[in-house]
Amino acid sequence: MEKISFENLPDSIAKLHSKIDIILSAQSMPREYNDRLMPLDELLEYLPGKPAKQTVYGWVNNRKIPYEKHGKFLYFRKSSIDLWIDNGRSILP
Repeated sequence: MEKISFENLPDSIAKLHSKIDIILSAQSMPREYNDRLMPLDELLEYLPGKPAKQTVYGWVNNRKIPYEKHGKFLYFRKSSIDLWIDNGRSILP
């Protein structure tokens, strides 16, 4: 961490301001970002433990994970997956 002096005060304030902007923009993102649909490959990267595709297909087949099917493709809503994980991976009502 660099020491702030009178000479570098404007630069330090500018850096602080840009960091605050990043934090505020990240806080405004969750509503859209959390409710997006993830394809299977993205879900595999997102889930803790990185399960295999066949494992997730088994969960879908046994209705143990929340999913949506659009045409012949499976999608997983991020907000539903987060809730599912928070509930100990139990089936949602």
